[in-house]
Amino acid sequence: MNSRKTAGVVLGTLGGLTALTAASAEILYNFSINTKSPIHMSKLNNLIQKMASKSDGEDSSAKYSGLTGTPEIQEWYDEHGEDVFIMSDSLRLHGRKFENPGSDYVLVCHGYTSKARHMAGFVHKFHSLGFNVLAVDARAHGESEGTKIGMGWPERMDVIEWIKLILSWDPDARIILHGVSMGCATVTLMSGNPDLPKNVKFTVADCGYTSPWAEFDYQLKNAHVPSSPLLDGANFFNKRIAKYDFKKVDSVESVKHAQVPMLFIHGTKDDFVPTYMVNELYDACSSDKDILLVEGAGHAESYPTDSAAYEAKVKSFIDKYITVPSKA
Repeated sequence: MNSRKTAGVVLGTLGGLTALTAASAEILYNFSINTKSPIHMSKLNNLIQKMASKSDGEDSSAKYSGLTGTPEIQEWYDEHGEDVFIMSDSLRLHGRKFENPGSDYVLVCHGYTSKARHMAGFVHKFHSLGFNVLAVDARAHGESEGTKIGMGWPERMDVIEWIKLILSWDPDARIILHGVSMGCATVTLMSGNPDLPKNVKFTVADCGYTSPWAEFDYQLKNAHVPSSPLLDGANFFNKRIAKYDFKKVDSVESVKHAQVPMLFIHGTKDDFVPTYMVNELYDACSSDKDILLVEGAGHAESYPTDSAAYEAKVKSFIDKYITVPSKA
């Protein structure tokens, strides 16, 4: 069972707890944000898979992403990368660096409950195009420290620290930010930051939500659970413990102040982050922009569904914003 089905099971159960609003809100918080909780989505995914005897050796978040590449690509990822670390917000965060000659870099950010290794398909593709690639584990994911998922809000400032690391290697680096799902929210929020270094040339924003509030509200309504006052209660716990507000993590507001060109990508059959959210982001974006809607693709499945269209659109941005025309 994937993350969408797991969410449906848990959110449906919450519908029977409406009389216990505070308890239900705390359950929602622990399920969605607190990775130490025994009921967090990442743990329940794996438990349900084992109970259903559907596990084939790849954990549920890898299946959810659909971006891991072939076994050969995963082996390449394990053998060729170099582990690197930064400190951000008192947390030791992990990344994996893949080198190429030159000053062109891609910073790759994975999705919710996933990890850097699950982006091996993208890492391999960008590396084959000649880019240096840095794939990072978000806080509370993979080999990075942390217990609270920030839905892109604290992670956006972690991106600044990763960029600083790249610039310590190469002050002339030209950087692409590439994010999927929560990773998309992370780079989208960062793209509107006036402190974004000029070395960042554009952002690829793949299937991101407009805000955690809007995403959780959609999921609850999809499970036929009234979002109010349940979501308000979960947000109360989140503000007290994780120190950020679901409502104020607003990617739409961020892209109104975008500092770099943005390429928005989304599947037309995404039932986890609904496709209408990318239209809101695209319409609000104030910088140079383009959009690719991949027909029939579900959540985080645009690249596997139509890799040719995906690569062509990204290549058009590379040609426009990265490639320096030769002087005749």
